[in-house]
Amino acid sequence: MFLSYVPTEEAAYPLKMNVDARGSFTEILKTANCGQISVNVSKPGITKGEHWHNSKWEIFVVVSGHGLIRQRRIGDGTVTEYEVSGDNPVAVRMLPGYTHSIVNLSETENLVTLMWANEVFDRDRPDTFREEV
Repeated sequence: MFLSYVPTEEAAYPLKMNVDARGSFTEILKTANCGQISVNVSKPGITKGEHWHNSKWEIFVVVSGHGLIRQRRIGDGTVTEYEVSGDNPVAVRMLPGYTHSIVNLSETENLVTLMWANEVFDRDRPDTFREEV
């Protein structure tokens, strides 16, 4: 009901895009109990991730481009790979206790990935630990 009274000029609002040489990361929606949704853009040939979480888990869906998602259980040498594409979307779970990465396999196109995490990122308790896949 509340939203029916929001003035149309307030219906659109800016988002903070975190940009670096690898691409960008933009948080779209944060909720108190259902985590957050973000969009990640990876430039051609770029690898992002290379980290793991104790409690957080995520779902990655590539919506544009061609990439490779890799994950490996911490303490194990077996790497699982998922070739992904915006032409054939598939949801891939990043499991707790697994280091994970996403690689843009294209030499010319950006890789655009929709990401959902079960928890909102907490700067005071980041639950993110660097380790290569």
